Amino acid sequence: MAATPNQGGQSGYINMPSAVVETDGTFSVGYSYNSPYGQTWVTSSILPFLQVTGRYVSITGIPAFGDGDPAYGKGYGRYKDKVLDGKLRLWAEGDWLPSVAVGETDIFGTELFNGQYIVATKTFGASKNIEASLGYARKRPDGLFAGARWTPASLPRWSVVAEYDTTNYLRDIRAGETGANRRSKGPAIGLEYRWGWLGVQAARSRDQFSINAFVSIPFGEREFIPKIFEPAYFVDDKNPPPRPSKEEWHRDAGYGADLVNALVKQDYKNVRVEQEGNTLALSLTNSRISNLGRAVGRAARTAVAFTPAGTTTIRITYTKLDQPIATYEFFDLPKLNDYFAGKIDRQAFLETVLLRYPEKSDVIRDDQQAWLKEFLDQPAPLKPAVVSTPAATVAAPVVVPVLPVTAAQSPVMAGTPSDQVVDTPVPAVVKQANAVNTVNNDGKLAVGLGVDGDVVQVKSLDREANRFKIAPKVGFFFNDPSGAFRYSISAVANYDRRLADGWYLNAAAGLQLLETVSGVKQPSNSNLPHVRTDVAEYLRGNRFSLSRVLLNKYDHPAEGVYTRLSAGLYEDMFRGAGGQALYLPKDSRWAADLSVDALQQRGFKGLLDSRDYKTVTAIASLHYRLPHDITVTARAGRFLAKDTGVRMEFKRRFQSGIEVGAWYTHTNGNDITAPGTPDKPYQDRGVFLSIPLNSMLPMDTQSIAGFGISPWTRDVGQMVASPGDLYDMFERPRADMNSYDGLGNFAERPDEQNLPAVNPPDRPFVSPWPAMRARLEQSASAAPSVPEWLQATAVVGGVVLASALADKPVDRFVKKHQNSSSFRNWDKLGKATPYVLVGAAGAALAFGDERLQNIGLISMESVAAATGLALVGKYAIGRSRPDEDRGPWTSVGSGQSRSDASFPSTHSAIAFAAVTPFAKEYDAPWLYSVAALGSAGRVAGRKHWVSDTVAGGILGYAMGSWLWSAQRNQSKSGLSINPGPKEVSVTWQTKY
Repeated sequence: MAATPNQGGQSGYINMPSAVVETDGTFSVGYSYNSPYGQTWVTSSILPFLQVTGRYVSITGIPAFGDGDPAYGKGYGRYKDKVLDGKLRLWAEGDWLPSVAVGETDIFGTELFNGQYIVATKTFGASKNIEASLGYARKRPDGLFAGARWTPASLPRWSVVAEYDTTNYLRDIRAGETGANRRSKGPAIGLEYRWGWLGVQAARSRDQFSINAFVSIPFGEREFIPKIFEPAYFVDDKNPPPRPSKEEWHRDAGYGADLVNALVKQDYKNVRVEQEGNTLALSLTNSRISNLGRAVGRAARTAVAFTPAGTTTIRITYTKLDQPIATYEFFDLPKLNDYFAGKIDRQAFLETVLLRYPEKSDVIRDDQQAWLKEFLDQPAPLKPAVVSTPAATVAAPVVVPVLPVTAAQSPVMAGTPSDQVVDTPVPAVVKQANAVNTVNNDGKLAVGLGVDGDVVQVKSLDREANRFKIAPKVGFFFNDPSGAFRYSISAVANYDRRLADGWYLNAAAGLQLLETVSGVKQPSNSNLPHVRTDVAEYLRGNRFSLSRVLLNKYDHPAEGVYTRLSAGLYEDMFRGAGGQALYLPKDSRWAADLSVDALQQRGFKGLLDSRDYKTVTAIASLHYRLPHDITVTARAGRFLAKDTGVRMEFKRRFQSGIEVGAWYTHTNGNDITAPGTPDKPYQDRGVFLSIPLNSMLPMDTQSIAGFGISPWTRDVGQMVASPGDLYDMFERPRADMNSYDGLGNFAERPDEQNLPAVNPPDRPFVSPWPAMRARLEQSASAAPSVPEWLQATAVVGGVVLASALADKPVDRFVKKHQNSSSFRNWDKLGKATPYVLVGAAGAALAFGDERLQNIGLISMESVAAATGLALVGKYAIGRSRPDEDRGPWTSVGSGQSRSDASFPSTHSAIAFAAVTPFAKEYDAPWLYSVAALGSAGRVAGRKHWVSDTVAGGILGYAMGSWLWSAQRNQSKSGLSINPGPKEVSVTWQTKY
């Protein structure tokens, strides 16, 4: 039974949710109308057990911006709200147990439709064509709800759906004006029809009709359109290229030009060739083929056909922007040919291949190609060739092509002894039927329809990847008071020029053809520097604008290290100069980079004008690839508005190559104007989608379409558009290199298409519960007895009470010095310490050896346990904080939540819980001083009494000690997480 979205986009019935999460990777978009609400929604199953929904809800009957100024927002239409929902499935359906999920609607923002629920779903019948759900919700809906769906076995496209809706519509925003008050709780019934990706539902509740239409796209599919227009790979059966000797190869550059020409015709660029000793070396890139292994495979198939006689090894280094990504060496050329011909299997072929991380010397530079470049850029000169002829008199020669093929050879006369030959010059003939072809380097403009995902384009591209392209571009602007939706259609020209090794010029300009964005009126209300919120001013600028003019220098100074230096116009809003350094360690799933840019804000005209605002941004990033093509990125540093903080990014790549992700930024920007408040400053967040067009086109391409959207355009937590992000450039090819044997669809053999290395399977998520249950059992068996707990509690209680004697005197001292810089910095240290220590534990879990991983996991478990117990203590005791000035023995004041109470200190509990397993395992008691120093910072900032930190520290120490003693020895039972270059293995073992 296929899961079906309800009117809000979550899997469910009509309005009520179910516990079902659609198939992993399913992406759905639809529109529903159930008066007074019209909802445009997007839903994605980003994990097999996690569904996220975004909704744009319009409400009839009320104006968008109140009743104050009727002219303001006149073109905006109905009231509209942005909503984010989430559903987490706790466990899947079993033979007897139903699946159970929890969810929340309208998590952020206005929370007009906020609610929480838990729901259980079970399927019945021999064909599992009956589904029923029962759940409980609070707020919206409110109370017990139920739903059911029946799909007739004889009509699998049709379903009948029913539910009991417990939403209290009287509580909805201005229900009397919108007409929502006329809706009531009660039953509803509907009819559904699904055809492939498409679906529609019509329903009737007690009060009215509703409709929901949608399309569901399986991002987990490898491709949606077969590659019927994919060019064939190089075949030399009918007219094989000549095979010169190594001496002839070096004597005549035409042979190298033949190879370059054949590669360029297959979309290879920056091709460099060098023959030395018994090795033919190439460095190249491909402008179209998206998979690294397939690109190298086609290059190897071509190179082996042109290899000089006597060559035993082919070395191919794949590059991007002249920077080496991977080097493939083939040591047995007959086996290479046999593998292409299907005569040997992949395992036999792998014995003759070396895939390695490249060295700087693997890239063939421009000065090493001087012998070939001159020949490539102009026709080969006619020259005499030395041929072998008999010493006897020769009749008029018959022209026979030999190597080099611009020459003619006289045939040997019949009956002439073969040992009587001399070298005689023979003039080259003008006819070059089999002559060496010069590389096509004209760069002529051509018109393409449907190429690279463009409706139409005018483009020129040469063998050095110098490119000029003009194509239409559509842009959108949402949610301005002058109109909820505005657009612009432009002609955008891009020019990319390779100047020298690693030097590139990139430029882009646009001319608006049709637009409504110039009517955008919303002024910025931000108190921060207007690094993004003046977007309306830029949209109203010139019809013609320079988006980018950049000079970039890329380099590979050391193994695993890549750099970029940039200067020019970065984007529409900023110009400047800066650089980036990326470190890609061998055989690792992580990478780190640092970007520093000195920037000046550009003017609104979009040309060379500028504004006064200047800043320097510095962002350090750590990227980590988890299993199932999940990547987590943590960034920290100084952002565009001179605010400092962190930005977390999560994304998942599905089998189709499509990526779905989200980001959240937390900085000290203090954005308190709407939508932020003084109590809750706004922090930037949003979602993004990246779509490689090769999954949707009939031929391979590297083109990518993408967009990101955030609830509001704000200045806090913003980054400048990168001139050329190094991690983005290397991420996919490096992932291809580390996938299985790194060859991908190397030979494009039909009999290998089901190999995991050719088409990697979608690995199912393995439940971590067995491993965690084993650890819980270990911990329970090592728990102290009741008398031991009572004795320890008495001792701890005495220590905490003794420390309480210092509460008042220490706070009086701190209060006198609370404005000093040392105490303010100490307070900041206290706030940051738990985050740093937990991050260190997470790094140990992610990057450490087996022992360090185990201690990192114990540390994280200790932190979770200590945090939970600390929250219990806060709710139970509810002690006021020192900065409330209510005294140490009073409860929290009115308006304060008990979850924010003073006793015990959660910061202290987390700090000591995080360090204790490491201190005990590695005999490093000095780590306790780090936790103590951070805990004291909470006292210095008047956030906690001394006794709070003592209690929190003891709690964290107790949790860390208990779990360390129970789980440190995993020889009997335990969890092992082993990240490698091509996989992450999770092992649970136990002995009895």
